[in-house]
Amino acid sequence: MSDRAQNHAVERLKAEPHLFLPALTAWCRGWWYKLKFRLLLRDFKAGPMFRVYGPLVLSGPGKVRFGRNCLIISNAIKPVCIRTLSPKAEFSLGDSGGLNGTSIQCADRISIGENSNIADAYITDSAAHSIAADRRTETIRDAQRSEVVIGNNVWVSVNVTILHGVHIGNNSVIGACSLVRENVPNNVFMAGNPLELLREIDEQ
Repeated sequence: MSDRAQNHAVERLKAEPHLFLPALTAWCRGWWYKLKFRLLLRDFKAGPMFRVYGPLVLSGPGKVRFGRNCLIISNAIKPVCIRTLSPKAEFSLGDSGGLNGTSIQCADRISIGENSNIADAYITDSAAHSIAADRRTETIRDAQRSEVVIGNNVWVSVNVTILHGVHIGNNSVIGACSLVRENVPNNVFMAGNPLELLREIDEQ
């Protein structure tokens, strides 16, 4: 954990000591999931201070990577689900990143940068099926796919859908209930369907 993140965690526990037991439980669950997925022969790695509140659902043959100090928040109704669709698929979450009820479907590559927080969004790097009437029974291997890249310090709010090929720039925010099917630049707040620029964000 970086000095800044460690100091922040210490200060928060001092201000809210009732969080200590849940945080300790989440840290223990993080270790338990590391062991569980290793025993299940999953291609899974997570850095120090990996914490999990609630269930973490992981399926498929691809790689899943979590950096240092990552936080997973789930519940029985909306668990964090990560599904890789091929042995070459790779999902990664950078240091101090967080997922909260997020659903990931990865056929190629989905990467989320450091300090980014994703709420109960749905993110996919594949079209899953063709819209052509005579091709909807084709498998995921035949569908269009393109990597999704979410930058550093990004916040994605609730009920957002991020489609294949999208790149979201550093420090940007995606508002609730948005459909993201085009690239998002750095330092902007965008929302809606279709997605619209609401304001620019000062880096400072």
